[in-house]
Amino acid sequence: MKNKTYLLSTFLAAVVGIALLACVTVRSFFPAVILPKANIPNLVLLGLIALVLDHYLAPGAKRCYICIPVFAALTFGLLPYAAAMVSPMEALKLALVGGVTFTVTTWLFSTIQERLSSGPAAKASAFFSAVSLYMAAQCFMGLIL
Repeated sequence: MKNKTYLLSTFLAAVVGIALLACVTVRSFFPAVILPKANIPNLVLLGLIALVLDHYLAPGAKRCYICIPVFAALTFGLLPYAAAMVSPMEALKLALVGGVTFTVTTWLFSTIQERLSSGPAAKASAFFSAVSLYMAAQCFMGLIL
């Protein structure tokens, strides 16, 4: 792969698509099951899975920080709407919140990885950074509520 600039957006679309496929399958075959809501910690979790995949599968990839919020908003807005999980107004809200959330998460994850990229624990630092950022997102949600 010569150009890895947009690989993060591809990973995000794949992770969100797989999560929506699982939700649609569960909703079709087990309608009594309560599905998780699209709140900030769950959006951060999807973004962190894509970031960890990007870190391990495309090391040293440059990021287009102008394109990240645009592609994230399109991913979080269009895919749930296409899967018939949200209404059009909810898709707009989800696109706005998802784009901002993923952009902030990407920036925080990238700055943590720049500082932890040396030493013997550098290989596991992406996973532990993602876990700590997810816990921070849950604390943030607890502060909001």
